[in-house]
Amino acid sequence: MSFVSELKRRKVFQVAAVYLVVAWLIMQVVDVVNEPLRLPEWFATVAILIVAIGFPIALIVSWAFDLTPEGVVKDQGTVQSGGRRIEYVLIGLLVIAVGTLLYREFTPPEQQVEVVAEEFQREVLPNSVAVLPFENLTVDSEYAFFAPGVHDTILKELAKIRDLNVIARTSVLQYADGLTSIEQIAEDLRVETVMEGSVQYAEGRVLVTAQLIDPNTNTHLWSESYDRELEGIFEIQADIATQIATALEAELLPNERQSIETPLTDSPEAYALYVRAVEDSFQNQNASFEGQEPLLAALADLDRATTLDPDFALAYAQKAYISLTFYSGNNDVVRAYANRALELDPTIGLAQMVLGRLHQAEWNEAEALRAYQQAEALSPNDPVVLQNFGIFHSFLGRHDEALRLVRRATELDPDNDNSYRWEGIAFRFAMDNEAATVAYETTIALDPLEPTARFQLGFCYLSSGNLDAAVEQFRLAEELFPDEAVGISSLAYMYRMAGMPEDATRLFQRWERAEELYALAYPAPRINAYLAIENEERALSEFRRFADDRVLWFVGEMFLKFNTWNDPILDQPEFVEVRSRLGFRE
Repeated sequence: MSFVSELKRRKVFQVAAVYLVVAWLIMQVVDVVNEPLRLPEWFATVAILIVAIGFPIALIVSWAFDLTPEGVVKDQGTVQSGGRRIEYVLIGLLVIAVGTLLYREFTPPEQQVEVVAEEFQREVLPNSVAVLPFENLTVDSEYAFFAPGVHDTILKELAKIRDLNVIARTSVLQYADGLTSIEQIAEDLRVETVMEGSVQYAEGRVLVTAQLIDPNTNTHLWSESYDRELEGIFEIQADIATQIATALEAELLPNERQSIETPLTDSPEAYALYVRAVEDSFQNQNASFEGQEPLLAALADLDRATTLDPDFALAYAQKAYISLTFYSGNNDVVRAYANRALELDPTIGLAQMVLGRLHQAEWNEAEALRAYQQAEALSPNDPVVLQNFGIFHSFLGRHDEALRLVRRATELDPDNDNSYRWEGIAFRFAMDNEAATVAYETTIALDPLEPTARFQLGFCYLSSGNLDAAVEQFRLAEELFPDEAVGISSLAYMYRMAGMPEDATRLFQRWERAEELYALAYPAPRINAYLAIENEERALSEFRRFADDRVLWFVGEMFLKFNTWNDPILDQPEFVEVRSRLGFRE
């Protein structure tokens, strides 16, 4: 008998095929469970080695032994009596393997557990630090805001150092309970070092402890305790920022050092009011139009702070930012706050960013670009600055630069759903529907109650031809949206684009009720609402008024200018003519 015939008789080929299929299935299981079980990096490598070593052993065993009804016996040189069992096993395993491949290939993205694309996985950031929320040791509950306020201020100081990568506050808040190990935090946030500490405030004195930890060795690179009068809080914050930069061997430029070492205010009472206002605005940064009471309280605290210290630059900058983010309708007031902040301290990147937004909304490209560039230079680690500057580039069609900036912001704030929502916006302007889908799926994975990302994701599914998945997202968004005009009008528009005119009309009526409550300066909600019910005459009228009056605009208006919705109405000649007039001055 030839050697090949003997291999066939001893079922070596069949055993090899079965082994390879089983090995492939094992590696698929390892790939699926690796991240959820947080297996060590070497686990997959060891699994591959074991599978590889086992292959020749299986072939040798197949050569030497027979599979018979009595079990496995030493080969007797006769035709094996195991029938066609091994062929049936092989066919069954092949069916499983093919089924697995088909499932992974054709399962819709919204049904898959893993939503963070491989492109979002990044290496450890150089010169990086995650400053954990300070433990609050203050006994008096009235001053519970003090520890998070000091934490926020230190992060703002660190954000000025270009040679550092500082993880944003939103992404470190999840570790405030102290239940996650330093090693795991560093791995999650991809940082080289982690800082933890505590704050206690009582009777005008502040006690701060801080430790900078190397997660690889779990040793302190630096630690210090400070016990000062409240006036000394700025020296503490400056020293902490400087010590972190020194420990990470980051270059600290003279202007950065000067800015960090300059006290924010001479008034302890003004600083306490500022800290409380910052905490109120941070906790309510996603407030809808009907839930602004905490923000109004924050503005009142900032007013009192600037009354106590008329030279409190950062308080003016914070007033400008809150007034801009939750639009008050008075552009001149916002500009006055930002300009006053920069007159007192030209190194405040937040104030420059606010001016950039104002120039942008007033159709002034050159001034907006200058302000944004200054903001990035002054606050290179501030995700808010990077995101706004990135979307500005999207408006100009500079998509590579836009994506660089918004993805840089995501590196610094990786566990904030807003980071991926901004990426989704940039990808939408770049007409990259696949990447936008991943970004919005990630947003929802981090915050399942975020309605805007849901209707945006629904449109991505609609653009891909998956109507059922799109409608599912629209329905969920409708349940989550408050009765505010911006979201409701956009969702009504989405229903029309999905070929659901009755739902579009129903949401239009809901928008009319919301519009009565909130008279918005932005034109997009009105244009979207009339497009939703195909009232082309009224939509065109609103469009023309927008172009003629050159009123404020932002993302929603630019979606209409570039027709990122692929709406055939917007491609009609009269709409194209108006769209061509939208944007920056020559």
